[in-house]
Amino acid sequence: MIPELVTGDFGHGHLGVFGVAALTLIVAIITHLAFPILIKISQRNGRDALDTKILEVSRGPVVLFLITLGVFLSYFLMTKLTHPSFDFFDGHGTWATRVWLVITIIEVSYLSSQIIQTLLAWYVERLPEGTSSDLNNKLLAQARWFTPLIIYTLGALMALDTMGVAVTPLMAGLGIGGIAAALALQPTLSNVFSGAFMLTEGELHQGDFIELEGGPSGFVVEVSWRSTKIRDRFNNLIMIPNSKMMESVMTNYYSDSRVMSVIVECGVSYDSDLEKVEEVALEVASGVREDVDVAIDDFDPVVRFTAFGESNIDFIVSMQAEDRLGTFIVKHELIKRLRTRFDCEGIEVNYPVRKLLVPQSQSLEKVIQEDD
Repeated sequence: MIPELVTGDFGHGHLGVFGVAALTLIVAIITHLAFPILIKISQRNGRDALDTKILEVSRGPVVLFLITLGVFLSYFLMTKLTHPSFDFFDGHGTWATRVWLVITIIEVSYLSSQIIQTLLAWYVERLPEGTSSDLNNKLLAQARWFTPLIIYTLGALMALDTMGVAVTPLMAGLGIGGIAAALALQPTLSNVFSGAFMLTEGELHQGDFIELEGGPSGFVVEVSWRSTKIRDRFNNLIMIPNSKMMESVMTNYYSDSRVMSVIVECGVSYDSDLEKVEEVALEVASGVREDVDVAIDDFDPVVRFTAFGESNIDFIVSMQAEDRLGTFIVKHELIKRLRTRFDCEGIEVNYPVRKLLVPQSQSLEKVIQEDD
């Protein structure tokens, strides 16, 4: 159909070529002018900012695609003309098609990369305050770098295949090389994927106090792709591989709430007045609650007798502190004040003792000599 329409004289051939070029150029100009209108309509309707951002990043690639389409169609028409003036273009239709397909692949790859980057940036902006935004930013920063690499690699392979280059041996070689690299980097990859899982779960935040089963404990300083850095109570920086973090049972003392209970175990002599002991212990705990800043004010101290011990009647005093570090301060002050107050009140806390029952027929000196 095309040869029949354009195989006329030189003027008709030029008219068809320039007509197609002018038509696509007009469409490109209209599209270029229409995008700002669509963006304003999207903003006026109060839609999500994502619509506007996608329109903004799509404007250039779409207009460029229309322009390259017009150039390709015009050139393709010239390859079909039989006028002697167009003999130079004869037989170049296949070559022109391949070039246009390669350009289209490049444009689609670029547009896909920009849209994905926009989606990731939009997601980061919508993260609510107080969540693990810093950790998500780390994860998404890596994804925003890695995603275009994958897209452009696939686009390059498709472009090579379009140009007639055999990509099957290349992909096979890349596959074998990838397997070898994966085996060599297995520990590193294990840490990377573990870090990605921890970041996406959002259960670990900077500043949290964590403790690993049978391992170290401390405040989280940084969660990276390969390792997690914590600072222990001796102010030492400890780097833990993420794979070990995932395999271990981890206690996060700051999960959901930083408030922690403080329990002090103590005991008094069997001769003590337990009512007085309870009253004195509650007074001391209430004083600590009022004087120590890190103690929780709206939690009433609790005293509970727990057991008949070997030397004392055991009891506990329970309070609450603002965080893990505050528990040490509250416990320190509570033990110190309990000891001082018990001494003032004459409440005795026995040392561990043993009571020896000696038969009446034997003397204590004889029993000691037999034991020696």
